[in-house]
Parts: sequence; structure tokens; C-alpha cells
Amino acid sequence: MPSSRVYKEKLYAIADSMGLCEDKVNGLFSELLTIIPNSGKLYKYKALETFHIDELELKYVWFSSAKCLNDNKDCTFNANFLQEINSLVKFFLKDNNYRKTLINGFYLAVSKNNPEITPQIVKDCLDCIAKRGSKIGKLRFDSFCKRYHLTKIQKQKLLDTIDKYSDDKQNEAFIRKSISNLMAQAEEIRNSNLILSLTTSFKKDSMWAYYCHNKGICIEYDFSKITSYDLKKLFINTERVQYGHKRKFRYTDIIKASLDNDANSLIKADKMIMDQLLTKDKSWSTEEEWRVILHDRGNFVGRKISVDIISAIYIDYSILKKKKTKQIIRIAKNNGWAIYVRFFDGLEVEYRYETIKETNRLLKEIDQFRTATAN
Repeated sequence: MPSSRVYKEKLYAIADSMGLCEDKVNGLFSELLTIIPNSGKLYKYKALETFHIDELELKYVWFSSAKCLNDNKDCTFNANFLQEINSLVKFFLKDNNYRKTLINGFYLAVSKNNPEITPQIVKDCLDCIAKRGSKIGKLRFDSFCKRYHLTKIQKQKLLDTIDKYSDDKQNEAFIRKSISNLMAQAEEIRNSNLILSLTTSFKKDSMWAYYCHNKGICIEYDFSKITSYDLKKLFINTERVQYGHKRKFRYTDIIKASLDNDANSLIKADKMIMDQLLTKDKSWSTEEEWRVILHDRGNFVGRKISVDIISAIYIDYSILKKKKTKQIIRIAKNNGWAIYVRFFDGLEVEYRYETIKETNRLLKEIDQFRTATAN
């Protein structure tokens, strides 16, 4: 049985998502099911008053922006931004690296929909426009946009790249100014990570108290119910959170890896990024979190992902007679999901999880025992 570490190595070894053919996705997902605890089942706690019941009706999970996480440190990059800016300036001033980065950035922005474009084609275009004067440059720009069917956004990206590529911008003052908003960019990248946070058990008293105020539900998600290629491709990005101190993050290493386009360097860069997203302070370790991460640049709210993987719902006894709870029970019964009640057994002095029928029977016995002993 592969370990979580071995699985990560295989996942990160695929630097380009285009390399995820169906057989590869199926293989990775099968391995994932062997490392997720509870035979592929993970859990989510929800307070009744804030729970959106259409999650059950429409069968979706909500990926929340990292901006909405309850720990401000979560998913941040452990970097000293003043030091990182100085390091990047030194790097960009060497070996024409600033221009190389501009070429690579534009290439990555357009190559997905234009597989015939190469970094060299982008470089030739930028060199021509920068060196041949405004009239010829305009003709080359129009020709390039027409040939590769650039969108309005891509055309603007090309104009911005051309401006930064010009000879008068290849100096420390301009480069330093152009990356002065590194901290804001890092925050934007952080907030564009959409997170589905799950845990390993429905029996965590601290999470019932913290997330539900002991007046909520816990949903069981069975990953083995995922069958489609598209959903498997998304959910293979399910990883166990590690707890401790984050390693230092180096932006220059990420830029270098992208420019080198070396498989080992890209894998190392991916690991560095994911380490920042999957490491939390030790104080959260009792949550035993697993998370699915979806990168959605510019989305700072969240996204619904339609997926039918609920297998059971655990309901705190305190809300059992609420109107909203009765709706939840009705939906669960209609879908064949198991229903359990969490209640406090005063005789055993512990929380128990039983069916509704068994809960009512046990509570009746407890009441009878209390009455008998009181007399």
C-alpha cells in the first residue's frame, strides 16, 4: 500500500496537467483511495444555522477561497518580501533574465490554446517589435495577433509585455518598481486557491463544538463513488495537511525553474508551493485535515463542484426536531444515505452515534433508569 508521501511524489512528477491522460488519472485515483482513511471516506462539519441545504439537494461541495479560511496564516507564503524583492532584482539584472521571464510569461499565457507557439516564436516577435521601430512593430504586432487568434485579453497582455521588453526598461529602477507589488501578488495568488477542507472522523468532539457549536451535522463523503474522468482529475489533488513550521519560500527558485523548464526543477518548485498550502501550525493538528486544492486565478469567492459522493449524515440530537433538520433527513432518505444521531449517553459518559430508532430506544432506557434511581 503506497504512503501519502509516495503518492505526492507521483502526483508532483506530472508537471503539466496536459499529461494527465485517462489511464494516468485512473491509476492515481485508485492509489489515492488506498491512502485516504476509512476506506476512502472523509468528513465535513457544518453548523445548522449557516448550512446551505441545497448542497444536499443539488449534490455539490463548496470550494472556499483561501481568503475565507479561519486562520490568516493558512496558505500564506513564508517569505520576507523585502529580501525576496532584492533577490529577484539581482536575478533579473543578470543574463537578460528579466526579458527571458517576460517571454516565458507571455508564452505560458497563450500556449495552452496555441500549441504551435514556442518561446522562440514569442522572442522573435518581441525582438522585432522592440528593435525595428513603431511602424514595423505595429505590423508585426497585428500579424502576430491575427495569426494566433489572440483574444482581447491576450492582446493586452502582449502590449504590456512589449512595453516592459523595451530597451529603456532593462534597468534596476524599472525592474524594482515592476515587482514592488510582490506582496499583493502573493496575496492574490493565495486567495485564488480554492480549498475543500475535510477531516478523518465524525467523532471529533472539538470540531463538533468549534464548527457546529454542538448544533449541527457532519457529512460523510465517500470518494470511491467518484467515477468520471473530470472529477477524478480534480480530486486526485486531495492531500493530507502536515503540521509544523513552514519552510522558507523563495520566489527566485520558482522563476528559475520556469525558465529552465527542467522536469526535476519544476517538480521541486511545485513541492515548494504545495508545502506552503499544506502546512499548518501545530495547534491545528487535532483536526487531522485533508484538503482538496483547486487553483482558480482571480476567483476570491469560491466555487460549487457538482459531485454525488455523500454516503452518510451525522446529526446532533439537539437539532433533531428542527424544521431544517427534518428536510435534511428527508433528502438523506430519498438518496439512500445513512442517518445517524449524535447524543450524549449519561450512563456511559460519552457521545454515541446511532440510528434514529436506536437513539430513541436508548434515550428512553436512560430516562427510565434515571426515574428508577431517583425513586
